[in-house]
Amino acid sequence: MAFTPRPVPVCFERVLSATPAQFERDLRQAWPEVSGSAAAGRLAIEVAPMRLELELRVLASRRIALLELPQLKVCYAFQGGDESARARLLARLDLAMQKGGG
Repeated sequence: MAFTPRPVPVCFERVLSATPAQFERDLRQAWPEVSGSAAAGRLAIEVAPMRLELELRVLASRRIALLELPQLKVCYAFQGGDESARARLLARLDLAMQKGGG
């Protein structure tokens, strides 16, 4: 999850290989003050005067031979804050939620 669009738009989507529960767990580790729940499909982060709302939608799993990967579409919607504030928050979240690999 290290791709940060430049400039960071007010709204954009990402498709991730994660379940809603995994995404929420990782997000709460990165930012403990998250509100909402993955079970409800909505999470939010407040960094006054900015708010980031996250809408989660489960997609069909991706299958590669015997490997099956969950797919999750996450819609990011910022309210308030300027582009540099959006970029800083997104970079912090991306770094904290990054998985191993190469």
